[in-house]
Amino acid sequence: MDNPEKNLSKQDLFKIAELATAKRRFFDIGMSPIGDNIFKIINKEGIYLINLPIEIDETTDSYFSAMYVSIREGSEYISFIGLNTADYYDKQIFALAHELYHHYEKNEMHICRISDDISQLYEMKANRFAAEFLLPTEKLEIEIKEVNYGEGNLKDWNHSALLRFVARLHCEYRLPYRAIVRRLDEIQAIYKEQYEQLIQVDARNEDSVYYQIGCAIKPEIFRHLNTKTRLFGTDGINLEKMVRNYDDGIISISELADALNLFRKKLSDFGIEDQIDDEDLEEFREFLEE
Repeated sequence: MDNPEKNLSKQDLFKIAELATAKRRFFDIGMSPIGDNIFKIINKEGIYLINLPIEIDETTDSYFSAMYVSIREGSEYISFIGLNTADYYDKQIFALAHELYHHYEKNEMHICRISDDISQLYEMKANRFAAEFLLPTEKLEIEIKEVNYGEGNLKDWNHSALLRFVARLHCEYRLPYRAIVRRLDEIQAIYKEQYEQLIQVDARNEDSVYYQIGCAIKPEIFRHLNTKTRLFGTDGINLEKMVRNYDDGIISISELADALNLFRKKLSDFGIEDQIDDEDLEEFREFLEE
């Protein structure tokens, strides 16, 4: 099974790495793991995060993972990410980083479907950005040298040793197992035969050697990464942003009510009286006059 991101040109890889580095610098992350902080980054970017637990048919090779939408309101854009929380937690983190790329590229709407067969260039770029943003090449190379006596590859390592190394990165950097294996392949740290053997591992199988290794390294973190959180709705900060949009006259009270209803909230939950605004009243008058 070939690594699809290898189809990107050297110029593509350079630009993606530069973008990831620039964004890490902007958020003052340095080379530290991002992991769960991806949720804070989404918030700092002013993106509304909407959690939607949509059950997954894992027998198919493609399913809904996340969706990015940017809506123009006057001279400004309001951006949303719909995240499928019925997916595994580590995949949620990767999906958010993936959608960040589309946000930075100013895509107005994008639906992300997780698949091992990715042929669209912009999907390959988004995946590479997510991998580079969450685990930069420079940091991965350092991680390898630190465990291999200064050597920059793992080509003389056996399968079990590689599994232990991947499991540690999995817990520290919160990338999915397959994304880490692809990262090792991308920087040519392993042979093709090692890659093929690693990519076939059923990493979610609780009876597998890899799962046992992960639980032995950092049990609470590893199990959480392999959990489907199934969260619904959005946090209070995002709901407050919606209310401020109403206060600032960007959206009407009926639009606010409809938006809050999606998250099973009411206007009264935010101290707003449920009343008909001038726009709705005018529409009602026109209806009566017809």
